[in-house]
Parts: sequence; C-alpha cells; structure tokens
Amino acid sequence: MHSRIRHPERVSPAELDDYLRAGWRCTGQSIYTSHFMRFPPEMHGRIYSTIPTRLDLRGYSFRKSLRKLCRKVQEQFEVRSGMPMIWDEAMEQVHEKYQAAFPDRPLADLETYQANPTGPFTFDTRCVKVFHQGKLIAFSVFNLGEESLYSSQGIYDPEWSRYSLGFFTMLEEIRYAQQTGRSYFYPGYVVPGYPEFDYKKRVGALEFFLLQTRQWVPETEVAPEQIPVNQMREALKTLKNKLQSAGLDSHLLEYALFDIRFFDNRPLPFLEFPLLLLIGTPEPARYCPAVVFIPELQQYAVLDIKFFGIGVHHVPTYQEVMAHRPTVVRYPIAIMEIIGEKLELQPAVTLLEREIRNASFL
Repeated sequence: MHSRIRHPERVSPAELDDYLRAGWRCTGQSIYTSHFMRFPPEMHGRIYSTIPTRLDLRGYSFRKSLRKLCRKVQEQFEVRSGMPMIWDEAMEQVHEKYQAAFPDRPLADLETYQANPTGPFTFDTRCVKVFHQGKLIAFSVFNLGEESLYSSQGIYDPEWSRYSLGFFTMLEEIRYAQQTGRSYFYPGYVVPGYPEFDYKKRVGALEFFLLQTRQWVPETEVAPEQIPVNQMREALKTLKNKLQSAGLDSHLLEYALFDIRFFDNRPLPFLEFPLLLLIGTPEPARYCPAVVFIPELQQYAVLDIKFFGIGVHHVPTYQEVMAHRPTVVRYPIAIMEIIGEKLELQPAVTLLEREIRNASFL
C-alpha cells in the first residue's frame, strides 16, 4: 500500500540500500513509505504526491555556485563530518534555538536521542557539525548504507542563517558520500505543486522514483501528468464525466485518512487511497459503491465501502456527503468488498451501470 511505517531494531547498511532503492525513506530511527501527504500538514491541507529523490554521485561534481557556498562556510567555520551520532548538550542547545524559530520542524526521534544519546541506533547514523570559535552552530544527521547516504535533517542556530548552513550540511554530506565511495545521495522527497521542498533540487540533477513503474528516472523526463496524484485525479474526473453521461451521480473526494496505517494497525479493511469517486446509490445501507484509480496498474477498482467510527453512522454520513459535496471526507472508510478490479474506463462504467441498476431493485 501507499503508506507504511516500520520500527525495526536494526537495519543493516545493505538493507538500507534496498529500502531506499524501493522508494522508502528514513524518519529518525524508523523507515517509512508514503507516496501521498497533506500540505500544509494539518487536516485542512490539500493532498499531493511526495516523490522520492536521489542524486547519482558517479561522475557528479559541484557546480560553481555550490563550490562558492562551500568555500564561504569552510573559510569562516570549522566543519567536521562523519562522526557517529552522539547526542550532547551542544546539539540540544542548537536544536532548542532552531525549534523556537521553526516549531513545526523538530528533529525526528528527538526523544530517542535524548534518552539514549549513544545508541545503539537502528541505522548507522552519523553527523556533520559546524563550529564557530569552538561553539557548535549547526549539525545534520544522516544514515549510511553500503552504497548510499540518506540525508535525514539539518539543524542550525537561526542567528547564522545568512550562511545557509542547513543547505551547506547537505552539500557536506554529498562530499562525505563521495569521499567514502558511495554512489547515491538520497535527500528525501519533493512535492510537485508545493515548492517548500524544491531547495533539494539545488544540489544537481535529481532522479525521481515513479510509483507507477517503481523505477528511478531523471527529473527532466517526468511530466506533470505522470505525477501519481494528478493521474488519479484526472482518471476519476474522466470516469465521473462518463457516469454523468450515463445518468449516474458521483462525487470526487479527497480522503484525509488514506495514511491511517501510520497510526492504526488494527486488522480492519481500511481504505488507503487519497482520492475516491463516491457513487450515488438508492440503497447505501445495503450497497455503497466507490471507485479508486490504482496508479501502479493504471486501472480502476470498484469497491463496496462503509463509513464507520465512533459516533459515525454509515447511511446519514453517506447522505450528508452526497448532499453537501465536501472537498474532503474525514471519516474512516472500510472496504466491505471488491466488486471489480483491474478495470479500464469503459468496463468500469458498464459495471457501475449494472450494479446501480441492480441496487435499485434490492
């Protein structure tokens, strides 16, 4: 599925390579995959695709502007790279200043480092540290694979923000990866249509991990229509128009709890898609069809769903959604049955016409 998080006791460098190659990412000392997120992160944010990225270091070199930035920092500060992660009071102080300026960007797994400052950790976790006259003013945290380096997070004292120390530590991680013979640098994800993460592109020509093919391709070869959330939205809009022509009502929704597996591991058949097309039905208590588009297959699936949860009653919730047509639905949804899967457009239309006609006679 599209959102999973794991908390293993230990991930070897070779295992980390495998995870990263498959589009997973690190958050603190956990490993996760999530191809869709809300931005801003609050419940009212819009759903976007998060695209894993990497930089091929084979033959890579800094362009002139990056060399200039590195030289500026190295001439004025002391830089140390590659030491094992050991949380200390100096890092705590820098983090406190950083979090005061950016309260929504705390260091992931901070409590783990504070409680057990020397590990052992899940990953081979290392640091870059920047000092001014012996005082720590910035650091970054990264994880090492055998052939890869994952850049987790950069933290800096905002007093020194004019030196771009957060970005500099990324560049220093790249330099360290090259010096230690690694082939790939993973700076996390970017979000097409939401530019907050575009600074990562400054390091050079990135590769994108495409969900539908599970392949890494140059960013320059990825068109907007290949972004998974765009594909899903357009496919469901096309189906909605076809259904309207056939006399069937439907409503396209963003589903806020698509990532429910991050925090709820109960063995329930949760819906885990960020977009769905809810179909008008005369008997929602007996049969409530909805459609999702699966980017990995480039095909539709028709589902029988139910709204549920504490204080949530399916039929009035369905009626409320179809009456008021909200952009986002925030109630948990369960998949009761898969009615049809691996469907092209016209077979999906034909199936829904038949199912709604049959439901009318239930």
